[in-house]
Amino acid sequence: MPRTGVRVTYLGTNGYQFEFDGRALLVDPYFSRVDLLSVALGSRIRPDMSRIAEGMRYLAPKADAILVTHGHFDHLLDVPIVMSRTHARLIASASVVELAKRAGASSGDAVTPGDVRWLGPWKIRVLSATHDRLFGKVPFGQSEMRGSGPPLHPADWVCGEPLAFLIEVGDQRIYIDSGGTPVQLPPHERVDLAILGMALPDSRARLPDAVERLQPRYVLPSHQDNFFRPLDAGFQFGSLTDFSRVRRDCEQANHGRLILLDYFRPWTLPKK
Repeated sequence: MPRTGVRVTYLGTNGYQFEFDGRALLVDPYFSRVDLLSVALGSRIRPDMSRIAEGMRYLAPKADAILVTHGHFDHLLDVPIVMSRTHARLIASASVVELAKRAGASSGDAVTPGDVRWLGPWKIRVLSATHDRLFGKVPFGQSEMRGSGPPLHPADWVCGEPLAFLIEVGDQRIYIDSGGTPVQLPPHERVDLAILGMALPDSRARLPDAVERLQPRYVLPSHQDNFFRPLDAGFQFGSLTDFSRVRRDCEQANHGRLILLDYFRPWTLPKK
């Protein structure tokens, strides 16, 4: 691995840790990996403390912030606990911040598309986004959770307002979407690394245009794993993932080198 550049660690689902110059930034950290049956039955779910502790062995002891793209449980469930242990600041939409507070987060920085945040070496641009449809609609697609109590069931972890982020650090630019996003950057505003959701047909249909607009040096598929499977069981593609199509579309676009990361095995984004 190159010794300079941004160190990228895949945490599973849409979760990442970025490290640069001794500082860390997290996106959508999720280690509990709620099983499919519990989701299908609408059972009560809660963070799995032992799985969180195991996942956090791979994180820096402190993080400048946690960026959350939307409010679904596989993006937000573990965030209040990770915040408390890393002393990280939450940056997310107002609906997601409210949901996180109901789940125990102490605070949150509510942002909207167009906002910019500077944290140490990180410049974070907030962009609008959408979420992929599953069987014709966004799962748990409400803008706000009903009632006034904490989220207890999978459907309580509503999508809210999805966001994408452009992270700029050390003269490198990383775009990360919300699991399915029409790119909101101006045409040909190039990035070094494009992290693009690949799990569902909507995002795969948008992939060629996204790669053409971003013209990244590297493309990293995200949310393509079976996120109902424990992390210690090893990487496995999700049942709806069509990685052969992703690979073909990236090759035809001829922009960016496609890479695939295993859990917790860091890769350094080389400098230009």
